[in-house]
Amino acid sequence: MEFDFTTIVLAIIVFSLMLMVIGLRFEVRSLREDLNRLAESPRGYRPLSSATHQGGETSPSFSQNGEGDEMLRSLVAKGRKIEAIKEARILYNFSLKEAKDYVESL
Repeated sequence: MEFDFTTIVLAIIVFSLMLMVIGLRFEVRSLREDLNRLAESPRGYRPLSSATHQGGETSPSFSQNGEGDEMLRSLVAKGRKIEAIKEARILYNFSLKEAKDYVESL
């Protein structure tokens, strides 16, 4: 059985297409998970495990049961409202106004 040039090129093209399809399937799965997370979160996007601050530090992760809100309430009770607003922006990906309004509503 001889392989001519056309057969080899065709096999390479088919293999490349298969790899692209597999990659796209992983991307679609990731997007579905993101959409489910968006649908489940109370007021916007909530990071998977930790949010990265601009300085490269990470904030602790919070589960969907409101631990993040408890931490925000705690900061407000201690008189650290600005820090609570910053954390709300990180936890929920809020704009500054949204975070301020959210912290004030707690």
